[in-house]
Amino acid sequence: MSDQEQLAMGLEKLASETALNDDATIDGLKALIDKAAPLVQAGRLNNIIDLLSVISDNIEFLDEAALEKTTKVGEEVLALGWTTGNAMRMANAQTQALDKPPGLFQLMSSLKDPDVRRSLHFLIGTMRIIGRQMKQD
Repeated sequence: MSDQEQLAMGLEKLASETALNDDATIDGLKALIDKAAPLVQAGRLNNIIDLLSVISDNIEFLDEAALEKTTKVGEEVLALGWTTGNAMRMANAQTQALDKPPGLFQLMSSLKDPDVRRSLHFLIGTMRIIGRQMKQD
């Protein structure tokens, strides 16, 4: 059997499938081919397939514990971004609501607030750790 005959049989088999008898499916496939054509012509589709292969290989090498750790780190980074974003939006809204910036004595009196002291302690501790790491580099 020639290649042409095999191709014709393959196309006939594909055409007999119920999903390919649907006009919406055929239109969708045509649109997909139109969008993928520049990637194929420029050889960029190969890069995408290589990237998917690398991702797939790395997923295969991850064991359950490593996958859980990676997921947990991702969740922590997402939570940190969410918390920081919310705090920044709230602080920005409070600052914009002020008629004039607080004076030096108003800033000093805000140190009586335990939340302010807690956040300053956090910032100072963070700066201490960053400085220690910079010294070691």
